[in-house]
Amino acid sequence: MKNLKDLSEKELLFKGAGENLLPHYAMVSEIREKGPKILSRGEGALLWDIDGKEYIDGHSILWVANIGHGRKEIAEAASAQMEKFAYGSLFGGYYNEPAIKLAMKLAEITPGDLNAIFLVSGGSEAVEAAIKIARQYHQRKGYPNRYKIISRRESYHGVTYGALSATGLRIYRTPFEPLVPGFVHVPAPYCYHCDYGKEYPDCEIECADAIEDTILWEGPKSVAAVIGEPVMSAAGVLAPPKEYWEKVRAVCNKYEILLIADEVINAFGRTGKFFACEHYGITPDIMTFAKAMSGGYAPIGAAAVSKKIADEFVDWMFVHGITYGGHPVSATCAMKNIEILEREKLPGRAEEMGRYLKEGLNSLKSHRIVGDVRSIGLHSAIEYVKDKKTREPLSGKERVASKIEEISWQRGLYLCRASVDKTYVAPPLVIEKKQIEKVIGILDEAIGIVEKDIK
Repeated sequence: MKNLKDLSEKELLFKGAGENLLPHYAMVSEIREKGPKILSRGEGALLWDIDGKEYIDGHSILWVANIGHGRKEIAEAASAQMEKFAYGSLFGGYYNEPAIKLAMKLAEITPGDLNAIFLVSGGSEAVEAAIKIARQYHQRKGYPNRYKIISRRESYHGVTYGALSATGLRIYRTPFEPLVPGFVHVPAPYCYHCDYGKEYPDCEIECADAIEDTILWEGPKSVAAVIGEPVMSAAGVLAPPKEYWEKVRAVCNKYEILLIADEVINAFGRTGKFFACEHYGITPDIMTFAKAMSGGYAPIGAAAVSKKIADEFVDWMFVHGITYGGHPVSATCAMKNIEILEREKLPGRAEEMGRYLKEGLNSLKSHRIVGDVRSIGLHSAIEYVKDKKTREPLSGKERVASKIEEISWQRGLYLCRASVDKTYVAPPLVIEKKQIEKVIGILDEAIGIVEKDIK
């Protein structure tokens, strides 16, 4: 066995990845067998690994890098802030300049009167904060029994315990049950696999009616909030018809229940609007965002709350705090990121390039295992099936999406977070048409190879 001193830099990194760094959502045995995929550099919509091989970032590395990689102006702004004041918390009435300026900017650009911002480190923390705000708000209003949170099946809201309890994907939930009590799940607006066996518009949006039915069953005085992504991401880019969210907003108003819009993935231009709520013309009571909030240049997230909620916490402390919430460097990166999004009009570019991407992805329906393609802006998903006519799903054992991801990687396309039967395609908003064409070509080839083994 080689002494560590005798190992090359690459051999040391491979050893460290296999033995010292626990991966997220990955099998260590597979990493040791195939070798880790180690990224080293990025620029625009491109990535390079430690061997210098080039890849197109087909997923904005977890829906994060909306403005693209290698933005020097963000690095320069972060460096200047580090030299001036690297860390300060928001505990106990202490503030820092970047956090205040960021909160003011977010209050300006978010819909309606979402004017108060609670800063955290990431998406799961943002959802945790939103749930706590909703429950404590109702306590303040004199309704301590309003604690239940209604979510949707197939939803993804994060992996900390409160956020995980809201999440409706069983693969994430079952290893950690029992979860936090008080979370209730209803059918999702999943038109391709409708729980009621109906087709839009004849369905009359029955999945939205299910929320009111559940509220009545649970008891309106026991429900604190309804939470949902405007466009369900991990479920495979489920963008419901406009009437869905109009109905949900009306139901929440009717029973004085708070509406939480989880825009952790949706926000900052991904869907072709700054916030996905804008597609539906609704304003939630609480909105969460993270991921693309800083473009990936520093960890940050937030929960934005309406004036009526914020007013309840003026004379009553919100009993919650995050050590790195409002981190000056992260806030600086987020401000510069928003400046770039606005200056380069990237949400509009996502809408334009999204149409081109959607056209290319639809061409993949010629494959017998491609059942559906769903897109809104540069937020897309391909769903694979065993039988197109019956929409019979593929089994997890076939690992179709994972195999397609692996083949795509070998051919120069980065796609992470493959599910059992879906490939997510969400490149940086700066991607070029020629790069989109290459993405489609690689996917076409990868799907063709994998479907040969599906009987």
